Amino acid sequence: MISFVIPVYDVDTALLLRSINSILKSNEKDIEIVVVDDGSYNRNSSEYKKICDVDYRIKYYWKANEGPSAARNFGVAKAKNEYVAFLDADDYITGECIAQAKEILCKEHPDLVMGYVYKDIYDEGSNKCKVLSNIENPTVMVFNDDIFKAKLLNHILGYPDQTLIETLGYISDGPCCRFFRRTVFKDVYFDSIPKWNEDTLWNISLIKRCSKIAVCKSIWYVYAVRVGSITQGYRQNCYNEFLYITDKIYLQSELLWKEAIQKGVYHRIWHDIFILSRAYIFNKENHNNFFVKYRIMKQAIQSDCYQKAIKNVDFKYERRFARRKVKEILNFCMKNHGYFISYMILKFYSRAR
Repeated sequence: MISFVIPVYDVDTALLLRSINSILKSNEKDIEIVVVDDGSYNRNSSEYKKICDVDYRIKYYWKANEGPSAARNFGVAKAKNEYVAFLDADDYITGECIAQAKEILCKEHPDLVMGYVYKDIYDEGSNKCKVLSNIENPTVMVFNDDIFKAKLLNHILGYPDQTLIETLGYISDGPCCRFFRRTVFKDVYFDSIPKWNEDTLWNISLIKRCSKIAVCKSIWYVYAVRVGSITQGYRQNCYNEFLYITDKIYLQSELLWKEAIQKGVYHRIWHDIFILSRAYIFNKENHNNFFVKYRIMKQAIQSDCYQKAIKNVDFKYERRFARRKVKEILNFCMKNHGYFISYMILKFYSRAR
């Protein structure tokens, strides 16, 4: 009934084993695990294959390196079951995940069912899974109207809806912790060009295509925070990716949703300046001088889609007072051409993280 797709690229074998075991411990016979090795080094690939060979429910595939988006597309094409879920190789699911998801899938037959993510910032990086106290009979919200789907998407994009807030976890803005009908995926593949926010584009398209969606207020997924993620590592082409992804998110949201998700879209585009700052402008591996870095930042702020975000973004739902004030000051400076002050705020914020 369910296929898990796990893209892996030179991840520690203990972490991959932890991810796989978190699925297998459910003892479900109709589970399929599709491990897509995205061109790892030979030694790692051989170790991954050994791990996968121990159970008939695990399928191992190797492909040339193209990034996680292409690996996920490849994995779904190989999946056989009716529903598919993504699991990152260094994360894992909770003990309640599969049973609760299957109960909803069998009862409601939705195109998409979503659970909540727990962010573990103290992950030990071992094969141990954190044991979380979960709710036995969690609240399940089921809907099929575009108004609530737009609220859900705005929430995912960072503009929260009170009915979807859960203190123990959050709905991921990525591709994980959601089970989607495989047939829905055929027209909403991941865009493999950008290196971040490709999952934002995917969510915008996926949710629009789903007729019926369920949200279960239970922790199903543990996001193990790792240093050196793709949004933190240095990428020389990051500025062009910034222009591509901000433009694509805005145009796709307008095409599919008209103005229904503008608040979330502006929120997401506005925050991309921080990813550009961490991954390129102020990254320690960027050895360009001040004038080059300043010019890149200024051009990013002046780009058409980013200007729309600056003029329309709303910070009133930022719960932390100090952070909200910093964002409001930064936005005021960017809107009123205070580029040097903007540069210093972004530099401080990037180094502080």
